[in-house]
Amino acid sequence: MSGAMNGRRRVLILGGGRYYLGAIETARRLGYFTAVADRDPKAPGLAAAHAGRAVDIVDVPGLIALARELRIDAVVPLNDFGVRPAAAVSAAMGLPGVGEGVAALGTDKAAMRQRWRERGLPQPRFAVVESAEQALAAARELAAWPLVCKPADSRGGGSRGVSMVRTVEDLPAAVAFAQSFYADRRVMLEECVQGLEHSLETFTWGGRTTVLAVSDKRKTPPPYRVDTDVIYPSVLGGDALRAVEGAACDAVRALGLPFGPAHVELCSLPGGGTALFEVGLRPGGGHTPDPIVPWVAGVDVVAATLRAYLGEEPGPPEPTARRGCVYHFLTPKPGQVARVEGLEDVRSWPGILDAGLLVSPGDEIRPVRTGADRAGFVVAAAESREQALALAQRADAAIRVIAEEIRGDQA
Repeated sequence: MSGAMNGRRRVLILGGGRYYLGAIETARRLGYFTAVADRDPKAPGLAAAHAGRAVDIVDVPGLIALARELRIDAVVPLNDFGVRPAAAVSAAMGLPGVGEGVAALGTDKAAMRQRWRERGLPQPRFAVVESAEQALAAARELAAWPLVCKPADSRGGGSRGVSMVRTVEDLPAAVAFAQSFYADRRVMLEECVQGLEHSLETFTWGGRTTVLAVSDKRKTPPPYRVDTDVIYPSVLGGDALRAVEGAACDAVRALGLPFGPAHVELCSLPGGGTALFEVGLRPGGGHTPDPIVPWVAGVDVVAATLRAYLGEEPGPPEPTARRGCVYHFLTPKPGQVARVEGLEDVRSWPGILDAGLLVSPGDEIRPVRTGADRAGFVVAAAESREQALALAQRADAAIRVIAEEIRGDQA
């Protein structure tokens, strides 16, 4: 018996961390019975839901048992790790879902890129390897330095295991870095295209994929490729903007996504054209679905996602605004945090949608190699891109993370 039979739709959200509190609040606001699964019994989302259970979101049998117990009508993934389990549970219970085949394509860079190759979509040349020896052979075949080395498993995001490789001598270490985050030993080796990188938020419904927002990205210096700023709207316009939007929609359609959000990573090239990197079959990470996309585009993408997974009409997910926003990440110099100044003041500023630190006094600030190494964030919003950038820069200067050098006996 589904929850719909007693008049109240029931959703199971996979993930109860701090970034999902807005989605949980949205589900409750829409009147849905809201259940949350997270392996961490202290995850804040468990307490925020009607029913919160400490179940790992990759534990498909555990999720099926929970969904049956709570008479769930929809299983909603908000991150890459939840995409395959949500599809599997939905299939087992006869609930709306993207399909297990689509979910597999959307969480595997190698399979995804092979599908795009079959469809003739623009992307960097690539090879899939499982050892340093295979990587060396593939590098000779690609004959294009520098190269980018990354895990084939695309779950988790945050630039896990991604690095730029400039020489043959650096390749074995890059392969080892890529293999250090996942049990899957497959590694993608691809030519490093030069251009402006973007992320796009899309929504698919009724056979149509719509672009909601387009950002430009700034990243850490090589060899690691971690976002330091995600800036809305893009500086692109006219044909260049239409090209990246068209490429993103083609990429999503090629994977066969029947409905729901997608997060597309690609690059626009100086001489025209685009190069696709990857797609996640879920909203963008962190603050992207809430509050960034609602501010930038005027679209409540979380509400649309919940409705779509319930088989309900999500409303017209069409952009109604084009405001400025900067998702800025704090990357202070490495050391041990002594104290933090200015954060609470910045949080009170008009236009600051959120700001926070991911480190506390006594924690170590590491060199930034993945997204998890960033020390904090600021979400700065304004009517224009330029105003949002200025606000983000002011906030960065006002938040002072005072760190002390870690002595050798403390390391």
